[in-house]
Amino acid sequence: MLDSDPRGGVRASLEAAQRGDPAIWISLVASEQALARADEVAAAGDLPLRGLTFAVKDNIDVAGMPTSAACPAFSYTPDLSATVVTPLEQAGAVLIGKTNRDQFATGLVGTRSPYGVPENPLAAGYIPGGSSSGSAVSVARGMVSFSLGTDTAGSGRVPAGFNGIVGYKPTPGLLSTAGVVPAFRTLDCVSVFAPSMADARRVAETCQGVDPADPFSRVGARLSEMGNASVRAGVPRPTAVQHRSMRSSVAPRARSSTATITRARMSPARRATSTRARSAVGANRAHATSWPALRPGAWIST
Repeated sequence: MLDSDPRGGVRASLEAAQRGDPAIWISLVASEQALARADEVAAAGDLPLRGLTFAVKDNIDVAGMPTSAACPAFSYTPDLSATVVTPLEQAGAVLIGKTNRDQFATGLVGTRSPYGVPENPLAAGYIPGGSSSGSAVSVARGMVSFSLGTDTAGSGRVPAGFNGIVGYKPTPGLLSTAGVVPAFRTLDCVSVFAPSMADARRVAETCQGVDPADPFSRVGARLSEMGNASVRAGVPRPTAVQHRSMRSSVAPRARSSTATITRARMSPARRATSTRARSAVGANRAHATSWPALRPGAWIST
C-alpha cells in the first residue's frame, strides 16, 4: 500500500482528479501545495502511510479549506483540521481534496447536491450511493488510495457497496468526530473507503484514539487485535448482483482478507418485499432509491 515515489503518486492523483468527473469534488488542494507536501513526506523517510493520497468528505474540516456540507451558503473555512485528518497526514498521507456528497447528509443516493452527481464507475446510469458519494467514487476510480466519509445510517456503507469497494463503519466513538459537521451527533461515525479490508483497517487504526474534544470518544479494540471470528463480511449471492464487473471484483477481495464470509439468506417475506420494490422502481434506474434495485458490493461493520 505504501508509495515508494510520493511525488509521482501525488502528481498522478492530482491529474486524475483535475481531468476526471468534476462532480466527485467540491474543492481540490492546490497542485503546488500537494507536491510540496509529497516532497516533505519523501524526505521524512519511513512513515506508515508514506505517499498515499486521500480525500475527505466535505463535512470533515481541513484547516484552510472550506467546509460546505454541499451547501455553498453554509460554507466556512476552519482554522483547525478534524481530529481524524491530522494523524493521517502525520503518518505520511497526502490530501488531494474534499469530496461531493448529499447536501447535509440528507440521502443515501448521492444525487442531492448542487455540485452535481458523481458517475458510478461500475454501471453507467446507476446512482453512486450516498451520502458519501464523492469519497466512494474517488477510491473506486483509483484517484486516491483511500478516503474518509461519514456514516450515520448507511452513508459510509451504501456507496461502498454501489461502487464495489470496501466501506468500514466503526462503532461510534472509536474514531473522533471532532471537526465533523454533525448529522445526528450520538450516531455519527467517520468511515473509511479503501480498495481492500486490509487497507481500510490500516487507515482506521492510524486515526483511532481517545479524543478529549469528542465527548463520545472512547477506548476500543483495534481490528488487528480482534481476530478472524470477530469480523463478519456479507457478500450478496451471485444472482442478486446485477453487474458482472461487481460480481468478479467484490467477493475475491473479501475472501482474500481475514474476514469470515457469511452467506445472506432472505426470508420469504423479505423476498416478497424485495420483488414489490423492484416492480415499483421499474425502468427509472438513474433515480432509484430503493435498495433492491442495486445490491452490489461489500462492507464490514464492527
